[in-house]
Amino acid sequence: MLAQLARGQPLSAEQAIEAFELIMTGRATAAQTGALLGLIESRGPTVDEITGAAIVMREKAMRVQVPEGLTAIDTCGTGGDQTGTFNISTAAALVAAGAGKAHGVAVAKHGNRSVTSRSGSSQVLEMLGVKLAVSEATLTRCLEQASICFCFAPSHHPAMKYAAPVRSELGFRTIFNLLGPLTNPAGARRQVVGIFTSTLTFSIANVLQHLGSEHAMVVHGRVPTEDGGHVDGLDELSTSGPSQISHLKDRRIDTYQFEPETIGLNFSHPNALKVDSPEASATTIRQVLAGEDGPASEIVCLNAAAALVVADVAADLGEGLALAREAIRSGAAHAALDGLVRITQEDRS
Repeated sequence: MLAQLARGQPLSAEQAIEAFELIMTGRATAAQTGALLGLIESRGPTVDEITGAAIVMREKAMRVQVPEGLTAIDTCGTGGDQTGTFNISTAAALVAAGAGKAHGVAVAKHGNRSVTSRSGSSQVLEMLGVKLAVSEATLTRCLEQASICFCFAPSHHPAMKYAAPVRSELGFRTIFNLLGPLTNPAGARRQVVGIFTSTLTFSIANVLQHLGSEHAMVVHGRVPTEDGGHVDGLDELSTSGPSQISHLKDRRIDTYQFEPETIGLNFSHPNALKVDSPEASATTIRQVLAGEDGPASEIVCLNAAAALVVADVAADLGEGLALAREAIRSGAAHAALDGLVRITQEDRS
């Protein structure tokens, strides 16, 4: 398979399954793993290669049981956009949980520590009082009572230990950076996936289609340049420019551009969203949940709106935006965080 890749020929889905099975069971050497990751990254992974790798990683994940009657969604993105914003998708998950609770929707937020940004989802949640190392029973209880749980990736993907040292030594982005949003431990089939580049939105939506997702938005937001144009920027829906959305619904993928002003959102410069630490990110999220208006609240509500669309709670982003704002105004979003903190802190595992 390495020889095939060296000749410029991609792997089939079946070959990718075989290759990543070897990696995730420790049977591939470090040299073989590094070569495979480098060869794939040098030309960009194909849909088949991503699908095969995700299938293996899903099979080896430690699962979270979703209570009967609840629909699980996720807002996990790839990260890696290097814009230095606060944890938008984590805040959006809390707002979506508050808004979705009455509709039988719960957010199984998948995430990890960050190595490229100033604050990963796990780091900011710790700052907000959430305990990360909890039992699977506690995670299920969080879904049932708080409508949100946090699936800390290292606790659910033990097979990643074989690739972790190689990834660290390589020092560049690989196919593994795409797999987190595709391997939700609760098996969520509805999700918003933020991607670090607009060139991948359709491909990842295609992968999700192959993996059996029911409703998903794969999004990338653009940010302004000094000359008045826009460039790739956020692994979120943007309030600083247009966003590209690849929307998977009813086995069909539609890719289109979304302009935030079409649903009444104000333009905000990305500098208004930047933080320099997990503490600062946590402060921003607390301000949003407390009802403080401004750029942070606008972008959180927009991304929560997308989560409510894929949950089929809202018909479109405009309706989702109104529901997200109401969840903050009513205190339902803050209650989701309070419940998550309380339940995880009660865990004695």
